[in-house]
Amino acid sequence: MKKFKFSLEPVLDQRERIEEEKQIAFAARRRELQTAQAELDRLDALFRENSSRLRRDHKGFSADELRAHYAHLEYLDRAITMQHGVVSQCRFAVDRARLDLLEAGKDRKMIEKLKERRLEEHRQLAAAQEQKDLDDFNNRRFARNAS
Repeated sequence: MKKFKFSLEPVLDQRERIEEEKQIAFAARRRELQTAQAELDRLDALFRENSSRLRRDHKGFSADELRAHYAHLEYLDRAITMQHGVVSQCRFAVDRARLDLLEAGKDRKMIEKLKERRLEEHRQLAAAQEQKDLDDFNNRRFARNAS
């Protein structure tokens, strides 16, 4: 019997490539999220450090130094607010990439299952053909021995 050849192998290969691309995109979105979260953490730490210093040394600052410290805290507050938006967008992108990856995995698995079923059908047909050939051989041998 002929060797098993899956007619949709090129489709399966394409689905695997797409899934790999989605995995790469998902990993990139996760790295972006981690970078954005690290920047948010850095800004939060700066804000806490500067506000703590301002509370601690408030009496020792001149009016100009106080204005500069408060302006810097306002800047950090705006930067933190903006960074929350960036982190939120990154989370959305990670979720979207995760869904795309899951969908690509489902598409690939669907073709793989079809391949497995066809391979099993091929094996069953091959086993049936082998059994038929053995039966024919035994019948001929029996007929020769009987005559």
